[in-house]
Amino acid sequence: MSLLKKIFTKNKHIFKIVYPVYFEYKSLLIFFKTRKALSEIKYPGNTIFYIGIPVHKNLGDLAQGVCIRRWLKKNYPNKQVVEIETNALVNTRHSLLNKLKKVYKQGDIIVYQSGYTTTDIGGFADEMHRAVMDILPNAKMLMLPQTIFFVKQENQIRTSKCYNSMKKMLFLARDRVSYNLALEMFPDIPVMQFPDIVTTMIGKYTFNYERNGILFCCRNDSEKYYSNSEIDDFIKKCSTLSKTDKTDTTKSGKTKEIVNNAEAYINKEIDLYAHYKLIITDRYHGTILSLVAGTPVIIIKTTDHKVTTGAEWFKGVYDDYVYLAESLEHSYEIAKTVLNKKFDYALPPYFESNYYDKLPEMFEKSVE
Repeated sequence: MSLLKKIFTKNKHIFKIVYPVYFEYKSLLIFFKTRKALSEIKYPGNTIFYIGIPVHKNLGDLAQGVCIRRWLKKNYPNKQVVEIETNALVNTRHSLLNKLKKVYKQGDIIVYQSGYTTTDIGGFADEMHRAVMDILPNAKMLMLPQTIFFVKQENQIRTSKCYNSMKKMLFLARDRVSYNLALEMFPDIPVMQFPDIVTTMIGKYTFNYERNGILFCCRNDSEKYYSNSEIDDFIKKCSTLSKTDKTDTTKSGKTKEIVNNAEAYINKEIDLYAHYKLIITDRYHGTILSLVAGTPVIIIKTTDHKVTTGAEWFKGVYDDYVYLAESLEHSYEIAKTVLNKKFDYALPPYFESNYYDKLPEMFEKSVE
């Protein structure tokens, strides 16, 4: 823990004074950086606004960002890409919504960050989506694969009304539950079920390490289903089968350092996974990065459908490598079997050619 954090933890009244000043400082930095980018558009009508870019330490979200940038560069090489943080538009006293409205021209495209952002359980992404849609109801918009989950019905209805008013938006849902909910919520716009974009990394890496042990990639947030003590006891039990280690896709360290060097951190994580015979995870991108590393993975439950239904994408594609556990005991039994199986620890690419290479044409047809 940094010295400042220790001081603030012990002196909460100091934190209450200093934090608003720090937040204002950060807001101004985002404002000036984004305003500059919006003021330097070279080809009006030939710009992609990539909105909601990941700016925190979760490697899954950062991997999405890396893959989205690659996808945009590959499929729209002649378009300028302008990246915008959520906090440049909402959750700030210095919103650039009016500036965005002014610079958006016919022919431009808005692409929203993928993830768990069509929800009311935290963050400001859903508010940002609605704010942009309110000012640009005729804009071409691509909502990259989303998990949908609302606690309050009034919030779900509000989002439904806003999205349904859009004239040219394609909404992608990244799991079966979210897709069915999207069909109910958004009957007036095109909706498709589509895999997470990080799946485009599967099949692009080759590793020749001697593999050993089980790596647990476990979350420590409100979405976890099993308690810390349950996970610790489970890891101890699995240590009778093989050596065990533990990690998470949300990393400690300086946020700016991790975000600015996201690709290096992601490659390091994939390389780590490639040293093990098995991954056990309750992380959505822990599952995908395991497959990128060519490592079999057992998925354990979270409090919602995101991780378990997301695994359905791999049925019939990577059957020997993906296992869904009904309980920790079930996971233990699967682990015993997997550790005794022989694997090539290499997977063929599938999702890029079958989905994302086709997405630009699907998008254009959907918003004609």
